[in-house]
Amino acid sequence: MPVNPMSILERLYGNQLRVHEDLHRASNAHRRSHGCDVYPSDLAQAPLWPLLAALVHPRRFLEIGCGLGYTAALMATTGGPGCRVDTIEANPLHADLAERALAVKGLSSRIRVHRGLARTVLPDLRGPYDVVFLDSDWQDYPRYLSHLVRLTRRGSVVVSANLFPLFWRGEKGPAGKNSVRAYLRNLIRDSRFRTYILRSDWHAISVRV
Repeated sequence: MPVNPMSILERLYGNQLRVHEDLHRASNAHRRSHGCDVYPSDLAQAPLWPLLAALVHPRRFLEIGCGLGYTAALMATTGGPGCRVDTIEANPLHADLAERALAVKGLSSRIRVHRGLARTVLPDLRGPYDVVFLDSDWQDYPRYLSHLVRLTRRGSVVVSANLFPLFWRGEKGPAGKNSVRAYLRNLIRDSRFRTYILRSDWHAISVRV
């Protein structure tokens, strides 16, 4: 009988995988209805944020790629009332929906949704951030590296998602393979970071040193 990894994780983690599950469902429903690019992080990744909170004790989070606010809500909940989350969303409709959903959850005081392309918003932000989550169009990743350096401090953690184009096995994979390769090459070779790539999830976790 095939093993269902998610059912095993649900038994192990219990309600930790259900935090803000309603936002996760709403994000997927919106994507199916509108044919857009809102892909929330997998529910199985929710325990990552309490882990990072225990390691880094973050007060400031930065997310590049808000969607409808699922991960921003996880960050704000994990960080507690004293934390602040800056999240960037290029799509005005998605930014509106995120702000409404976060307001309903009582998280508006902790989360600010910045509207616009990350490459235009990032220059105006001021660090340092304790945790950065990169979850947007991977073709833009190489241009973000200088901002990651500027906006982090020693001990900050950067989580980079959407690395799968580089490891795509099919004949015709998604565009942007070279962008992901360039980003990871420069990140790994940068002496200011230590980076580990997680297979299967195709995320990278980097620590500023």
